[in-house]
Amino acid sequence: MSEFIIQIEKLFSAVGDAEYRYLLIEPLIFYGLFVGVILLAVGFAMKAPRLQTIAVIVLGVAALSYFPYRDARLAAQPRMAQVYKTEFPARVSGFAQNTSDWLATSWQFRLLVLCTGATIMIGIQRNRIGFGLAVVSMLLGLLAAKNALWLNYQDAIAYHPNLRVHESPVDRRGVHDPPPTDQRETRRRPAPLIAEPISPASLVPTPAAPDERISAPRPPGSAPQARKVAPLQRY
Repeated sequence: MSEFIIQIEKLFSAVGDAEYRYLLIEPLIFYGLFVGVILLAVGFAMKAPRLQTIAVIVLGVAALSYFPYRDARLAAQPRMAQVYKTEFPARVSGFAQNTSDWLATSWQFRLLVLCTGATIMIGIQRNRIGFGLAVVSMLLGLLAAKNALWLNYQDAIAYHPNLRVHESPVDRRGVHDPPPTDQRETRRRPAPLIAEPISPASLVPTPAAPDERISAPRPPGSAPQARKVAPLQRY
């Protein structure tokens, strides 16, 4: 239980940082817009007024989440520049450009909030004006969701080098390159045997047979002397 409380406290402190808050809110924008558009289309197809109203509310809430996201992103940009300006200046310029693009699309979210608010006040099924505002909200929500997802992808390209759009050593490696061999396995392998030509047995010289007699040991420097033989006495 204590670990759960510690995690909740850390999450509250993390949400207080603008650097994490804009990362937390950004997926809510395009996911909420896409869900609202799908629900509104299903509500039109099924002719379900309650589902249509819920979809318009989801679109309005997702559009409203843009404004705290924008403020958090602007607050996080100076620290982002301090962190990456020395080693990765391209990330700083890319983040600033994406922030400018987010600001340029702010009119879509403002107009979407107005359209969804007016649609809820008038009513979708009450008259043609309400129905037309609902259709405009669906189309405008689809456009804003596409732009939000595209800008999220641009941030991912800048800060995630593992994406396939980046060049990596894996891409530069040839397909037909031999796989790396283990040096330990190479050292353990025996040397290959080399076949040598064998001459016929008739051409091979026969070595001389060594003398089988074993000479008696002699002291060094002594020459062989003849033995004196004494004749036997006769009786």
